[in-house]
Amino acid sequence: MEITVTAIFDAFELAEQARAALLAAGFGSEELQMNIANDEAGPVAGNFTVGNLPTQSQQHTYERNYAGVRQAAQCVLSVACGDQARAAQARQILVRSGGRDGDPAARYGL
Repeated sequence: MEITVTAIFDAFELAEQARAALLAAGFGSEELQMNIANDEAGPVAGNFTVGNLPTQSQQHTYERNYAGVRQAAQCVLSVACGDQARAAQARQILVRSGGRDGDPAARYGL
């Protein structure tokens, strides 16, 4: 029975590091699939929509309005595993590499 383990990465570089770690651990490239969930114009987190000009007012400073903007959920990396032990190994590598669990059922113990 094939088990698919999925992780979400906020940065492409982290997903690439996880992919390299999986390959180094003996997973084959045919077992790995990476998808880019968003592009540079996709959803972001931050206050970038508040205020218009860097010097508009002291209350809405440029640094505060534009600070902390980041891209969310950039990459999804999936690993096809042949058994539970291999799935546990893949999950450990993905989490250690900075991935978040891509399976909502797993997050809630369902």
